[in-house]
Amino acid sequence: MKIIMDADCLIKLTKAGLKEAVCEAFSVTLPFQVKHEVVDAGSTHPDARIVARNIENRRLIVAGIASSIQRKGEHAAEELFATSEFDIICSDDKKFLRTLRSRGIPHATPGVLTLLMVSQGVWAVPDAERALEKLEGLVSADELVVVRLKLRTLATEPQP
Repeated sequence: MKIIMDADCLIKLTKAGLKEAVCEAFSVTLPFQVKHEVVDAGSTHPDARIVARNIENRRLIVAGIASSIQRKGEHAAEELFATSEFDIICSDDKKFLRTLRSRGIPHATPGVLTLLMVSQGVWAVPDAERALEKLEGLVSADELVVVRLKLRTLATEPQP
């Protein structure tokens, strides 16, 4: 699955220690503006150094136009989605998620990524539950409740 990630989602997954697993499971692309927001403008933060290393190692791909860094990463993510072959945009910004929903653009949040990893056989349900514990305090409590309920459903479904 090819995903575009905004800064909000990237930072939260990095803080939770889940970014590496997500990068292994999916092809993750950052719009150039997101790279600028997280790595260049945030260079004093430890998370910025981790993301910079992932870019250097090609675990994260950077795409887009460098000349428009004054635009927000969310706008660049939407523009990149419209011009390329991506499956979803990942964000945890409520306003941006509403915009994506209203435009019919497939999207996911950090918690939903854990569900996708289970549905694709990357993680078992207990792995996803542990990942959600790491996201506590970083994402909304409502998101965690809904994802945990869905994980319980998955755990009780017969496996093929």
